[in-house]
Amino acid sequence: MKASDFFRTVTTGVGGWGTPLTAQKFELELMERLRKAPLEGTPDRDAAEGLSSLVHSELEHCGTDSEQQLDDEEIAAAIRCLKAMLRRLGIPFDPPFRDFRGFQGYWSGQGMSGGGGWAARRGYLSTLFAPVWAALDELDAHEVMGGFRGVDGQPRNIIFASTGFKPEIVMSQVIDGAIEIVEDADACLVYDRPLTDAGLTWGELVHWWRERNGMDGADDRTVALSLFERLKASLGSDAERYLFHAFGSRYAGANAMQEPALLPQVYLHFDPLTERQRKALNKPRRLGRERMDFLLLLPGGVRIVIEVDGKHHYARERPPGSGQWEVAADLYSEMAAEDRALRLKGYEVFRFGGMEICDAREDLSFIRRFFSDLEARFWAGVAS
Repeated sequence: MKASDFFRTVTTGVGGWGTPLTAQKFELELMERLRKAPLEGTPDRDAAEGLSSLVHSELEHCGTDSEQQLDDEEIAAAIRCLKAMLRRLGIPFDPPFRDFRGFQGYWSGQGMSGGGGWAARRGYLSTLFAPVWAALDELDAHEVMGGFRGVDGQPRNIIFASTGFKPEIVMSQVIDGAIEIVEDADACLVYDRPLTDAGLTWGELVHWWRERNGMDGADDRTVALSLFERLKASLGSDAERYLFHAFGSRYAGANAMQEPALLPQVYLHFDPLTERQRKALNKPRRLGRERMDFLLLLPGGVRIVIEVDGKHHYARERPPGSGQWEVAADLYSEMAAEDRALRLKGYEVFRFGGMEICDAREDLSFIRRFFSDLEARFWAGVAS
């Protein structure tokens, strides 16, 4: 998108010889739509490039010749929208002002008035926007080079953080893929927003959690801790909890909101019948497994499944409840076949042994190293 795409031509009257008089009106409604979600058919990266150019130009005019087209309300909406889009792309942008008056107050307080003030303000704006444009160019280069294949298609519903019974789901709009949880809805979370070019970041998930729970007055840390505790409640073993905490240490860093969100207990497949119901109805099992331990949704459609394997992945308790386990080759074969199927669909699958994690619970640095290596391979070039 170009900067001009954020305006529409309106008729303001009639001039000589019946010629219509027109003016350019800023699209405030478009700003609000873009702030909430990407436009259909327009990648966030393209929209962010056009809007960042417009915001930079308007601020530069404000700081030099006072010929900006927007008013305070409009530039505030544009900056707010740009921040939201860049957050979805994983690009930090947090100017210390929200509108023209705030910008004027900032440059006055920073000694950018008086002689040489115009040049100082231009230089400041270049410093503010240069990292944004560099990151957008890097995203573009990543797309041109192809990156990793990723998974085709756009997720419509991410069902995760399951804490109890399998939810009962109906399709309320079959054509649109809309779902409705009619029973045990409180036992899981459903993220139904479109994914952005950045995949699903911790910042986007925190923003969704804030709106979902009416926490507008709470600071980011309070909201993030509330979400973290809810996700942690879905973990089913000590090994899963250790891995989740090791990854969660990334959320304490300066770029926490640009980190990918680690989603626990995610339904990648879903059978409307439970295993017990299938046995009662004498129906064969249709899916090898439905729920994955963890999922990362990264830039470029890259989706990474992380599994923490306990005994039940490769052994059976015989007899049930005896505490005696025997190796079950068929369970291992089934697991390997499911991994192959996921990889052919474009997923990356990584497995940890539960014992491997629990034995090292006093020093989980090997898990943090794993995620650092994963970052270097899959998203370092895009997450800034």
